[in-house]
Amino acid sequence: MLRVGSSLASRAASRRHDVIINRVAARSLSTSTTSADGNWQFLVPPSSAVDGDISSSKWQFLVPPNPKQRLLMGCVAYDPAVGQIWDGMKDYLTSSSGGNLPHFDYVLFTNYEQQVAALVDGQIDVAWNGPVAHVMAEDLASNRQDVALVQSCGMRDVDRDFRSVALMKRDCLEGEVGTVSAMKGQTIATGSSDSPQGHLVPVDWLVHTVGIDDSTIIPHEYDLGKHGDTAVGEIEAMKAMLDGTGGTSAALVSEMMYQRGLDGALDGIDAEELRESVVQLRESPPVFDHCSFDALVGDHPSDGGKSTDIDSHRAKIGAFSNAVLAMDIQDPCQAPVMKLEGINKQWMGPRVDPGGAVRTALNRRGLASANTFGSQVRAFSSSTASFGGERVAVLGAGVSGLQSVRALRAKGFDVTAYDPNPSVGGLWRQNYLSYGVQVPKQLYEFPDLEFSEVEVGEFPSGAEVQKYIERYVDHFNIGDSIALNTSVTKVTQNEDGSWSVKIKTKDGTEEDNQFDKVVVATGLYSSKNPSLPGWASGETAADFNGEILHTSQVLQAKQIAGKKVVVVGNGKSAVDLAVASSNAGADSVTLLSRNAHWATPRLIADLIPFQYVFLSRLGQNLVLGLTGPLPGCSPAHSSVWYSVGQYIMPPIFKVVELLFAAQFRNVTGPTSPFNKVGVVEDFYGYAQVLDYSLRDKVKSGEVDWKVGAIDSFESDGAVLADGEKVSADLVICGTGFQKEYSVFDSATREKLNIESDGLWLFNHTIPTNVDNLAFVGSELAVISNISGYGLQAAWLSKLWSGEINANKQDMESEVNEMKEWKRKWMPNTPSRSSLVLLHQIHWYDRIMNDIGMKASRKSNLLSEWFMPYESSDYHGVLTTLEEKK
Repeated sequence: MLRVGSSLASRAASRRHDVIINRVAARSLSTSTTSADGNWQFLVPPSSAVDGDISSSKWQFLVPPNPKQRLLMGCVAYDPAVGQIWDGMKDYLTSSSGGNLPHFDYVLFTNYEQQVAALVDGQIDVAWNGPVAHVMAEDLASNRQDVALVQSCGMRDVDRDFRSVALMKRDCLEGEVGTVSAMKGQTIATGSSDSPQGHLVPVDWLVHTVGIDDSTIIPHEYDLGKHGDTAVGEIEAMKAMLDGTGGTSAALVSEMMYQRGLDGALDGIDAEELRESVVQLRESPPVFDHCSFDALVGDHPSDGGKSTDIDSHRAKIGAFSNAVLAMDIQDPCQAPVMKLEGINKQWMGPRVDPGGAVRTALNRRGLASANTFGSQVRAFSSSTASFGGERVAVLGAGVSGLQSVRALRAKGFDVTAYDPNPSVGGLWRQNYLSYGVQVPKQLYEFPDLEFSEVEVGEFPSGAEVQKYIERYVDHFNIGDSIALNTSVTKVTQNEDGSWSVKIKTKDGTEEDNQFDKVVVATGLYSSKNPSLPGWASGETAADFNGEILHTSQVLQAKQIAGKKVVVVGNGKSAVDLAVASSNAGADSVTLLSRNAHWATPRLIADLIPFQYVFLSRLGQNLVLGLTGPLPGCSPAHSSVWYSVGQYIMPPIFKVVELLFAAQFRNVTGPTSPFNKVGVVEDFYGYAQVLDYSLRDKVKSGEVDWKVGAIDSFESDGAVLADGEKVSADLVICGTGFQKEYSVFDSATREKLNIESDGLWLFNHTIPTNVDNLAFVGSELAVISNISGYGLQAAWLSKLWSGEINANKQDMESEVNEMKEWKRKWMPNTPSRSSLVLLHQIHWYDRIMNDIGMKASRKSNLLSEWFMPYESSDYHGVLTTLEEKK
């Protein structure tokens, strides 16, 4: 199995021979690499892979293991470290404090063909397969007479989206650098012909995409049967390119090995020469998933007494999968073996076809079938599976809808997401001028996909977020569950609790579809329902000769340039557009706010990023001392701290308020909130994190900031309630959005019981009076919205798959407790029911505890209390859903 730190690859050229290290106690597993005529053959299994019984790790002298208890795994010995790795894994898996699998053992093979044959023959229970071996196992399983399906049950994080690169000598390029067509007519070196990353996938790409003749491609054959795991062939290919051996001017290798060459980690490869004389072409072959644990699901052959009860066998595989996926790289006992295996952060669940591009490449060579007949749409995994489970309609394809699709598909639901727009992204696909995220990128990224387009600490623009969301869809292959340009016009609950969902496509076609469940994922804000003051229409505005627009309608600078602009509001969109109007060349800009509200500076005291205070456990508990614990989420001891903190924290937060006001140069005057409203209380009504752009614009006179309200209009401006007139050609309403539920039938709306301060739901997700309906993202406001919605989707998938129990009485009791708590101290706003915000960590803890995962995500106690919680701390939560069934 190719590893990032493979010792064999570093000293690669010196090793040429297969080795076998047999670690079982009683009898050896026959692993001859010869076929009937004495030669190893690619993808040709031996006639018999196993001779005799194999002892389990619960060893007894001369006592063979019970095959129903035994869990034997095979892996290919491509490197001496493989034995060391699986000795360490065995220690963990067999220990009562680890995997608690006392009958686990492993055996090493010299080649994948032998290993696959042993798996299909039922002589091993699990095979640690590369992608070529995975395809081979699927095809062999499909040829069996009895039920036998290949089921993958785990992989490393580094195995996902494995990539190859096309390299070329710089002095051989003509014209623009980067086009793969430059490789035509060149002599191209590759790794071994059985290597998916070093030959099969990239060569298939070149031949079928660019039309390059196979005769110009020269494989470097080393360690055949190990399917490129040693990477010796790739190293030799790079050497041939650098040396110009036989006129070689280009190479196809894995991105991993190329990067190791650049890092100076490969013997015989001069990093400086590689960097200076070789160009990586911008185009690259398709990505694929590399390694996976494969098991056979079905009855083993009846001969030899090897028949296994299917339920018992499935239970063994499930226990193995769960044990591996539960490993924690932060655990000092587990970290060494995980790092030796090349894992970056964690083991991950498999995806439905780890050999996607590999199967295509093999099929085009006549070495594999076109279809995966021998693989199962499995309970353990899938981001791309087509399931036969309950049908779920998801309304919306923004950040909450997409994660809902992924989480529910992983649990076997048949999901369709509807979105009226031509692309995914929701509000991020188009919004007001200069819109962006008000938190740094590490707080606004999907837990399982790094926001790599933006550096840590930067605040992404709206366009950058949109591209990132589109990449998420491609990365997790969920596009086939999304119906774009399709509006949901009516959702009606049937008598049996299912749903009739009426849709309308772009061309006007209407149809009714039936679903078992519905998820509303339309977000906290919707440009379809802007909230506009009463004066924005009707007789009040009739005398005004200018325009009145909502922020969502202001998309271009030319709408503003040269105009007298009045921006109404004090939230982030109003502040953003006041600043943007000034930058866009407005003749004058007035920001008109009804009341003074607090803004949180990006850097507290111009030194500390705000998340270190408000998104650490320490900061969480400081807030909790002022407000009290979050019902159903905060630990029991929080009440003890609140009994003291409610007297200690007010003066402390008064100091914080003075600091914030001083930072924004807004300690006194009508626009200052100091001594008018508490910063924490106000945050729960009008939360915003700002830089100093508005402060500086006000100071320079470029923006005139007033506290007041529009009473009426004249032809050339607005008249405020105090009689002051403000000249205007354009009034922009930064007054937010309305929540509306008219898509539901009247009976459902009545059961939802929407109140003036919002829709009250159990765990911000489930209406207690309406079955088979959930809200993800649209009724939950946290600081790190994307990660919050991902955890919410994970929790929902567990609830609907029966892994979380919640009865109506307990749900109603918690909802009532939450109402009482919020109404005691939060401002009375239409969104009060949805607010979690500064209590985010404890709400996340509740989710993690409910879904059976570790709530404390940091590596040590100091980090746990003083470091901010970020999206990456929840890496793998959605990925591991299927393994925790």
